[in-house]
Amino acid sequence: MEQYEVATLKKGLLIIDALQQKDMTLTDVIHTFSFNKSTAFRLLYTLEIMGYVKKVGHAYTLTGKVGMSSTTYSPKENWLSVPPLYELSNEIGETAYVGILYGTNVVTAQVVDGRHSIRTHSEVGDYAPVHLSALGKVILAFLNEKQLDSVLKELPLLQKTENTFADLHLLKQHLKVIKEQGYAVDDEETEIGLRCIAAPVIVKDKVLAAIAISGPSWRLHRKMDKALSKKVIECSSRISALLS
Repeated sequence: MEQYEVATLKKGLLIIDALQQKDMTLTDVIHTFSFNKSTAFRLLYTLEIMGYVKKVGHAYTLTGKVGMSSTTYSPKENWLSVPPLYELSNEIGETAYVGILYGTNVVTAQVVDGRHSIRTHSEVGDYAPVHLSALGKVILAFLNEKQLDSVLKELPLLQKTENTFADLHLLKQHLKVIKEQGYAVDDEETEIGLRCIAAPVIVKDKVLAAIAISGPSWRLHRKMDKALSKKVIECSSRISALLS
């Protein structure tokens, strides 16, 4: 009900909504919402010091904190992914995952353990910088340009191994290759001895999540990438169809 609305909070949220569509200058905000200059400046300044927006030149842009570049993945969608994920894990024998983007991290949303005694271990809620894993890289590759730029502006390019893509230019080129081929590989980029193959879950032309298999490099060796990537893509396509 209108009597319970907080006017200043509402104005700030209107600005955040608008910035999800495009970057805006102080003048843009004034004209778009008919705020006076003092109000517009105070709102933008507050959002900036709270870490929700940052100023680049004369324009304001959202940071990853807002979550506008995070994928939305509801509990219902999460559980719908389990049967295809289980079948994938059972067929290949390796641990299978669902990952979602949250800010500049990829978060594990679902796990089906592989059958091998020596296997990768992860738990729901585990997270890591998005560029370190196949799950994260394949989500980045299928974001729209504005979402990708927003994440990369905030992403600390931590180098975990000698194979990690810690150079921004090389990472961008790598993401183009991933998008063209439809899948991503973590080739011992997170941990030496560990490899991972991931494909995107796309609903209504938007990347919602990613699914992946992972295991020791001596089982998931490079010669198997083409065959295994087909199975991972088939699984992600099934999940995408279930959620459409």
